[in-house]
Parts: sequence; C-alpha cells; structure tokens
Amino acid sequence: MSIDPNTPVLLGAGQATEHLDDQFVGLTPQQLGARACQAALADTGAQETLATLVDRLACVRLFVDSVPEAMASVIAPFGRSTSPPLSIIQQLGLPNASAIYSRSCGDEPQRLVYELGNAIRDGEIRAAIICGTEAIATSRHLQRMGQTVNWDEDPVGDTDDRGAVMDLLFDTELNRHGAFAPVDIYPLQEQARRGELGLDKSAYREQLAGLMSRFAEVAARNPYAMFEAPATLEAIRDESQKNRMISDPHLKSMVAKDGVNQAAALVMTRYETAESLGVADRAIFLHGHATGSEPAVLNRPSLAQAESMTAAYHGALRNAGIEAQQLGAMDLYSCFPIAVWCAMDALGVSLDDPRPLTLTGGLSFFGGPGNNYSTHGIAEIVHWLRARSEPSYGLVGANGGYLSKHAVGVYANVSSPFPERVSEPDFPTFVDTIEKPTGPGRIESYTVQQKGGTTRAIVVGRQLSDERRWVGIADPADDALLSWFRDGDPMGAHVMVSAEEHNIVRRLADV
Repeated sequence: MSIDPNTPVLLGAGQATEHLDDQFVGLTPQQLGARACQAALADTGAQETLATLVDRLACVRLFVDSVPEAMASVIAPFGRSTSPPLSIIQQLGLPNASAIYSRSCGDEPQRLVYELGNAIRDGEIRAAIICGTEAIATSRHLQRMGQTVNWDEDPVGDTDDRGAVMDLLFDTELNRHGAFAPVDIYPLQEQARRGELGLDKSAYREQLAGLMSRFAEVAARNPYAMFEAPATLEAIRDESQKNRMISDPHLKSMVAKDGVNQAAALVMTRYETAESLGVADRAIFLHGHATGSEPAVLNRPSLAQAESMTAAYHGALRNAGIEAQQLGAMDLYSCFPIAVWCAMDALGVSLDDPRPLTLTGGLSFFGGPGNNYSTHGIAEIVHWLRARSEPSYGLVGANGGYLSKHAVGVYANVSSPFPERVSEPDFPTFVDTIEKPTGPGRIESYTVQQKGGTTRAIVVGRQLSDERRWVGIADPADDALLSWFRDGDPMGAHVMVSAEEHNIVRRLADV
C-alpha cells in the first residue's frame, strides 16, 4: 500500500540525563533540553537538513512555571528563562522555528504530538520538535553545596505561551484539610481502590510492591534513569530508613520523584521529507490518539476510578483499529500506582501480563521530570518499535492532575493515515459534596500523614443520610483515634463528623 506523502511521522527521539556524579557540570534546564534536541535530531539520520526545516519547537511547560509563584522561587532560586522554548531554539541555532510553551500537566506531550502532527499534515509547517526538560536535581544540589549561579535568561522573540493549569492543583475542601499535593491526594485514591477490592493493608501492600518491582527492573537497565532502583520486591514493600512512609499506603519507593535532571525530545516531519532524505526506514507512525478529562476529584462517582481515562484508552485503540491484545509494549503513566492500575483496568491487563508496562522504568525509579515524563515514554516507544522486524504496536498513556486529564497514543512501525480526532466523552455522573457535614457518615477513604513528628489523618467520607461526599480530619486530640487510622483499618467504618474550623471525624462511640 502506498503511503500518503503528507503523513506525519516521528523521525527522531533523544534523551539526556545529568547525574550528580564525576561527570556533573550543572547544566541549566535549557542546556539540558538542547542536548536532548540535538540527540533527537541526530537520531533522524539527517540532522543538518532537518534542523533547517524545523518551523516550530514546542516545549512542555517546566515545573517551575506550573506552580504558584511562591513555590516557584523555592524550586528555581537561581532564576529561570522567560521563554524556555526560545532559549532552546537559540541554543540550537534553528533559523526558522517559532516557539510554543505548552500548558502544564503530564498529558501535554501526547497532545502536542497530535497537534503538531496535524500542522505537518495540513502543510502549516515542514518539521517540528517537541521537547521538555527539568534540572531540579542540580538546583537542589547547588543549594546544599551553598553555591550560587545565575540561570536568568530573557531571549528575544515571540512565544505562544499557553499558561499553567492552576485549577487542577487546588480543591478547596481537600486543601482546607491538609491535602495540597499529589503525595496527599493520590493516596486517597489508592486507599479507595483497596476498599473497593476488599483487601487488607498487608495484602494490598504486597500488590503494590509486585507492581512497582516490575518498573524497578526496567529502570535498573535504563541508562537514562535518574535513580538507583531497589534490587528486590522486599526493598519496595518493607518500610525502612530508606523507604519511609510518605502518605499511607505509599512508601517512598512507590511515588514519583521530581528531583531529576532529565530532558527528552521528538522530531516530527512528513513521510515525503523522510523519504527524500533517505531515512524513511526510521519513521514511526501515530495510529491512534484520544484524550479525556475528569471532573474534580471529589465529584467523581468513584475516587478509585477514572471513567474518562478508560474512554481515552478505548478511543485510542479504536482509532488505531486494533485490540489491546495486539500491543507489544506499553508505557503507562506511573506517578503513583493508582494511575497504573486504572490504565491496566482500561486495557484489561493483569499484573502477570508478560508485556512491558513501562519502557522507561516509571516516575519512581526512572524519574519524574515534571510535566515531561511522557516525552521520555514516547521516545522509548519509538526506539522499541524501530528495533522490531515484524509489524508492532506500542502505547503511551499520559496523565495530568489527579487522574484528571488523559492523552493516549498508539504508535506502530507500519504506516497508517494520521488518526482523526476522537471526541472526548461527556463527564460522568457527578457526586454532590457538602462543605459542613454534621452527623453520621461512612469512611470512603483516608490517608495518614507523618510530618514533623505529627500524625494527621485526612478522611473522605459519605453522609449516611444522602451519600453526599465530605472531607475531614481525624480528631487531632484523640491519640487512640489517630492510632486506629495509623495502625488499624477504618475503611468503611461508620463515624461521626462535625463542622468546626475543620470537619472533625470521631468514632461513633465517642459521641
């Protein structure tokens, strides 16, 4: 079958990691990003020509530009570029490239592949680079060493700056009760899954460790991994000095780690260009693409599931014209285990499936470079597909927020027309919430935080009278109650909740 010459293809994929070792020089985020772009251009086999054809460079939004300014000054104490994509363009010396600075969230890399692919297919641009970069490890290292550097850059030129998605970071009721960050909110979703499965803490811990050990094995073989992966399942499962509890049920080995120096880049062009340059045999095709968006966490029918995520996975497969069983490899977003479970459920994949669930090693062991992780996942899929002599399919699932935004791509080493857009499904049924609950309720989920020598239990529950959902904290003055949350298993238990400065949860017997 002849290939439409305008078909967009991925022609290059590159990654860069700077470890804190004897080769460390302290690259800025933009320098590290440029290094990944250079690797991606070299990977095309036609670097010099393609560099002149790049009309657009899209940079995935850095973490520092995705958070409130008060947090940004902590993350980037040495300054930052006013336009990372322009800085990278100027370092690369791309003569024709315009700059896009994406919105925040981890679904952006896959969304950008589809957006720029359409622009290539429609003749708006000849070639494009998608890249992302983080140098948070360097920033923290320099601070520990008491060193000061200047990372400020103010490149000249226009940027299509799409802004952060701040609304996904805030939920008034969760924030009011101490759940501000992913390490606070994802555990609530994870515990809810445990409750729905009817597993006790020990059995669920074993399941978590079994999943994460598969990711650790991959990371241990990946030269671009930032961290040393645990050697055994037991090291992931068992609490220790190196593997402390973060927020129940997640130990340190089970959560994304953003202290990385990692960058990744992709080069896209049309098939005709690849053919004219004699490198068409390196082309990888996007066969399927779909996106989805969830309502706010507290409004979802189930804290443990993401209905739009399932729809996006199914939509991408349908768009590609294949079944999940035909996938040879997957890179599933793995900021926290619950994100992987939801993707596996959508695909009908079990824990004993022999196919790779990740090609990087995941955000806990490979590294969690802010919004840009899935660019690394796509880069790995490109190389995995290139290495196959038979027709093969790979899938990348990207996630943003708290299982909030999804983008799924199905890639192959055989040609296909560029996929048409799959409409996002309507929001699922909303669950009503109540800000100031009073009376008996049922615990739907909880997590226990250990911070600064203080134990705090955050609880999500339902009013028994009308099933409205509420957030509260276990009575901080009741040591026995806190011990029950920390050492027992209150999942599903009936409690009393009262609206005070915070919503306070107490045992029924105490009221």
